[in-house]
Amino acid sequence: MTPGRPRSVRLEGTGDKLYMALKLLGLSWSTRVEAERLTSDGRWRQCRLPRSVNTVLEDIRCGMAAERLDRYVAFFRVPAELFLDATVGAYSPDFSCQILKSRHDSRAVSPFDCGRGVANLELLNRQNDEVNLNNLLGLLGGCYDLVVRTAPSDSWLLGATVIGEPADGALQTVGVLAVPDAPVDFHGRVFRWHNYLHVHYASTDNQLIGYMMTPDPLQSVLVRHRRPFFMKLNALSGNLVPSVQPDISIIYVLHRTEPSAAFEDLRQAAIERPLLEPGHPRYEAVMEMLARAETASSENGAAGS
Repeated sequence: MTPGRPRSVRLEGTGDKLYMALKLLGLSWSTRVEAERLTSDGRWRQCRLPRSVNTVLEDIRCGMAAERLDRYVAFFRVPAELFLDATVGAYSPDFSCQILKSRHDSRAVSPFDCGRGVANLELLNRQNDEVNLNNLLGLLGGCYDLVVRTAPSDSWLLGATVIGEPADGALQTVGVLAVPDAPVDFHGRVFRWHNYLHVHYASTDNQLIGYMMTPDPLQSVLVRHRRPFFMKLNALSGNLVPSVQPDISIIYVLHRTEPSAAFEDLRQAAIERPLLEPGHPRYEAVMEMLARAETASSENGAAGS
């Protein structure tokens, strides 16, 4: 009797990570068209990855086949240890940041891509060198409530975000805006420029991109000494529904005591209760922050008059 083809050696714990990495990159296979788009992608083929989505699904269900590990890590542009290290969970901020960082690296997005000069680039690098970013991480690192109000609305939408390690001249961030029935997961970069912090961010499918600004807390004693720490950001972005006007939003982020590893739980809690209303577990904390922000704004206005 002729023996069949030997079964692949499966790498335990890598299936969930493969699933999450594909989701973070906005790659889908839920329809035939999407599946064909994934497996016919030029870079996917270049890395000699499976031409059948069923093979990919088997790698997700049972763990990656050992012989395909090097091809997957080449596609995602991450070290193999990220998939093999059992202490890094598929839904942890560390894993998400590494996968999203690789996407930023491959696209080489810079705030000064359009006509940037040597002087601007030197100033950007100086303000976001290792020392400054580590100081910024010491102040900003961790989990936050995300509280958003768009210009025509009086309702506050909730979300969660985590600010993590520096990479390529910026702090990395991932989060979710818990829009009812359509939560928006996003990733972004936080960097310093003159006296402001700037945030480039995009939804995981890159259909929604935006920009935020807030005073640089490293240059403001009043901001960095807020306890609990919070920031108010002005945001401009595209919209979920086609519109002739971009979304103009006020966004607050309120630091939480939970460690960064708790982000996935905070994300899920925000999705389950996306609107700020009396009785919400975070209602008192958020309203206290908003009152403090209003008081600070009034005092600054009086000082300038």
